[in-house]
Amino acid sequence: MTRLLLCSALAVLAGAWAAPARADQILWSYSVTPDSAVVKSTSGQSAVRVIGEPLGSGTGNTDVVLASLSTISKSAAADAMGSASYSLGLTLTDAASGMSGLLTFTGSFGGSISSGSAHVTNTFTGQTTQTITLGANQYTVTLGTYLAPGAPGATLQGGIGASVSVHPADDVGQPAGGPVGVPEPASLVLAGLGCSALLFRRLRRRFRPTVA
Repeated sequence: MTRLLLCSALAVLAGAWAAPARADQILWSYSVTPDSAVVKSTSGQSAVRVIGEPLGSGTGNTDVVLASLSTISKSAAADAMGSASYSLGLTLTDAASGMSGLLTFTGSFGGSISSGSAHVTNTFTGQTTQTITLGANQYTVTLGTYLAPGAPGATLQGGIGASVSVHPADDVGQPAGGPVGVPEPASLVLAGLGCSALLFRRLRRRFRPTVA
């Protein structure tokens, strides 16, 4: 009986070990550092001011704002931005492991700015989707949202956003509908097989027919 109870406990432990990790409970944080806080026009009379998110956080899959955008200008006429390049350094930190990693996204501003107007375009010039593994979790960041900044002095600012998706790294490559979660250790598998054999022998002995 003691051995049967022990086997039952091992079976419960094996089930708990194999329980899938929930992506929507993975905690993480991030910060963004632009290579330049002021991206100037060709003439230098106007610029786009870029402010990175100093400290944000998320749980599971989340949309985030990487940077806010505003404009400044000393020119009364439309001042061409040309192809003003910028980069955003995104630092992700996995809460469970404490591990951090850096992803760098690049782009360029076009259009024009004056002291009373703004028409700023944006083109992402590098990879718009990047993946990094931190601890036991894999993070995928995809750029997507761009909101153009208004004229200098506008109350509402523009911004650059992204979508962050995260899941346990062990789930990578699983077929659709396949098992998701942490594989059972070999020791627990062997223990389960041993328990099954023990239970089969006991049941066979109990129900063995009596020969007259």
